[in-house]
Parts: sequence; C-alpha cells; structure tokens
Amino acid sequence: MTIRFPKWLAYSKFALALAMLIALYIGTTPKWWGWLLFLPLFVTIVYEAARTYCYSLTVDEDRIAVGGFKRAEFRVSDIAAVDVWFAKGGRMAVVTFADRAKLSFPGNLVDFEKFVELLRTKANLPTPDPES
Repeated sequence: MTIRFPKWLAYSKFALALAMLIALYIGTTPKWWGWLLFLPLFVTIVYEAARTYCYSLTVDEDRIAVGGFKRAEFRVSDIAAVDVWFAKGGRMAVVTFADRAKLSFPGNLVDFEKFVELLRTKANLPTPDPES
C-alpha cells in the first residue's frame, strides 16, 4: 500500500509560485535587494511543492519505504508502537521502532487511517481504545 499527499496540495503550491512569477512580470521591476527578498521565498515554495508531489510512504511485506528526494527504508517487524497524536497542524502518526528510532508522518496524507491500521496489523500491535 502506498500513500501520498493529495495532488491538489502540490498543484496549489506550484500555482502560488507561478502567481509570484506573473506578479513580477506584470510591470514590477524590483531592485537588487527586492530580488534578494523574493528569490529565497520563491525557491522555498517550489522546493516544498516538488517535495509534496514526490513524497510517498509504501508498506510491502516487511518494510516501510519513505520516498521523496531521499529514500529511507525501515523493517515492519521492528515496530514497537504506532501512535496518532493531535497537534496544532492536525493529526500526526509517530511510528516508534525497537531501536527507539522514530518515523512521523502527517495526517493529511490520503488514506491516513487505513495506513495506520495496516501498520498496526502488520506489526501485530493492539488497536488503541478510542475512549482513552
């Protein structure tokens, strides 16, 4: 099973970067210091849009592959706990491994709940009580 960010999220970030370029083209002529202010913001938005577009979490037989610009792999059999936390930005899942390494991913991924349940099932972890 593979989960990703919704494509509209990446497209909206690319659209924001394009709108910034169009705003510059429509008659503004910034000075050199204006470019110094504009360029880091533009590059950051394009980078985040590309990262959002490329990001994926995949669970195969006994491994979790986290892909994006860099790829990392973890063993499902090493999972000690899967917790879902509520934070200011929304829900967040934290996977804790036996060696105390942690992997976290945000709740706005497509099929987030199914992915968390799949991890708990493959790692033979109990389902947490919704009352607590």
